[in-house]
Amino acid sequence: MAVLFLGLPPSFESEGYDREHIELPLAQTQLLAAVRAVNPNTVVVLANGGVVRLSGWIDDVPAVLEGWLLGQAGGSATADLLFGRANPSGRLAETIPLRLADTPAYLAWPGENGHVTYSEGQFVGYRHYDARDMAVSFPFGHGLSYTTFDYADLRVAPDADGLDVTVAVTNTGERAGHEVVQVYVAAPGERARRPVRELKGFGTIWLAPDETRDVTLRVARDDLAYFDTAAGTWLVEDADHRIDVGASSRDIRLTTTVRVDGDAYADLPDADSTVAVWLAHPVGGPAVEALLSRVRTFMGDAYPEEGSPRQRMVANMRLSQLAQLPIVPLGFGDVQELVERVRSAAGAGKEETS
Repeated sequence: MAVLFLGLPPSFESEGYDREHIELPLAQTQLLAAVRAVNPNTVVVLANGGVVRLSGWIDDVPAVLEGWLLGQAGGSATADLLFGRANPSGRLAETIPLRLADTPAYLAWPGENGHVTYSEGQFVGYRHYDARDMAVSFPFGHGLSYTTFDYADLRVAPDADGLDVTVAVTNTGERAGHEVVQVYVAAPGERARRPVRELKGFGTIWLAPDETRDVTLRVARDDLAYFDTAAGTWLVEDADHRIDVGASSRDIRLTTTVRVDGDAYADLPDADSTVAVWLAHPVGGPAVEALLSRVRTFMGDAYPEEGSPRQRMVANMRLSQLAQLPIVPLGFGDVQELVERVRSAAGAGKEETS
């Protein structure tokens, strides 16, 4: 067996400037190809401060040990892992993409004219790759070991302050080792666009061969909340939440669903909110419906049928747009009055509950 140490020199990464690519030096990949041609049983040990592209050669080597930036004892630690004196248990804190162009900020960074638009929003890291169902070299949370683990008996106990997620983990291999159990939550996203899943907790357990133990991870209620821009506050949605437990964001072993009682919610529509949003509001809805009923009477059989393309078009119009149509008995003054009525009702509701 050959062991080849590869990595990034100071000219490729450092503090004070951004990397322009995620490639290993060409001389190193050429060296790897030459060594592999002589000895296919070549193990690669990496030393790098940030992700490097593996997709060009990872399938041609039997094993890779990611060392990141090793410290003073890095040499002895690497030797212990390679010779099996220690069992590796680390997990990736970032996704390793197939190429730089797959990364979420590729088209937005470094911006232009002195401005950067963080267009990826909450879809950074694994949230981006999972939302797009993109292939990656290695997913967030991934890590191998000299042993294997089995997950069983997923239990979720909700209470007023959050969730207790419990799973039984068994070491099914021949070596003792650590397993990192990860809990992801998938929110329904009915009011706001949400990631496919989000890491909400993780824990490490040490198990001997054939040993089984429970792991319980606490997910606080606040960790289930998202910031609702319409309501202007953090909210927990009243809906079923999917609980995924696994060994990485792409290695989900067990899944269940739990009902979470949400926070009181009242959207505050404005002039640029759609007719559908207004109709769904407890105060604004009846007022807009009354206006539309007058339009329905005026138009008669020409009024769009429920579910028709024209009806869906009207539902997706902004209220300010609707006010510009000559057949609608609604002016901009009426729109502003509706907005003030809704906001006044919301303010009164807050006073009653405070």
